[in-house]
Amino acid sequence: MRFELVRALRNVKYLVFLVAVPVGFYLMWGRGSDAALVAMAVYAATGGALMAAGGGVADDRAQGWLRQLRVTPLSGARWLAGRVVLGVVMTLPGILAVCLAAVLVGRTDLPPTRWAALAGVLLAGSLPFCLLGLFLGLTLRGKTAQLGIVVVFFALAALGGVIGQGDLPGAWQRVRELTPSHSLLLYGGAAANGRDTGLGQAGVLAAWTALAGAAVLARRRWSSDG
Repeated sequence: MRFELVRALRNVKYLVFLVAVPVGFYLMWGRGSDAALVAMAVYAATGGALMAAGGGVADDRAQGWLRQLRVTPLSGARWLAGRVVLGVVMTLPGILAVCLAAVLVGRTDLPPTRWAALAGVLLAGSLPFCLLGLFLGLTLRGKTAQLGIVVVFFALAALGGVIGQGDLPGAWQRVRELTPSHSLLLYGGAAANGRDTGLGQAGVLAAWTALAGAAVLARRRWSSDG
């Protein structure tokens, strides 16, 4: 785990893309706005989870490391748990950077309980993105995996309303409501404003977590190289 954390934190692309970019967007266009704070924190959380969990797996597959793990006592469940924990932990730098920018520059003044609620929602809500990143890392190879993860991230961010504003036309709005990014955005906004969203958003995130987790386990079980 320590090796993976150090490897991720030394990745300049990760630090720029998932720490500097959301902070920059917040400072340029959303300073002082709670909605912008939540949106950029969700950006950092979802991107960090996807890339930290999936990118490392793709690299390990290319080097043959995952094949070697099959002959060790490490079970599939423990391997999956370790990867998910890594993905969740790697959301923290971006989330903390956005929140610090909101406090120090945006003068955001949320009560401690709301900060704690927002942090809890973001960390828990990053789970389906960790698992989706793992699935992409186990399915795609090398640079294709990295590109695929970036494409999926921006597609979910745009479709979910994390980047961009306004409703989508027709059936696309209904599709938006079923995306994990949109559910996390609404859930985070509710936490920051002290509101209760009910069970709808949690249900969407839980469904994505279950589906992505099953896909990861099935892909690893039937894969010959990971």
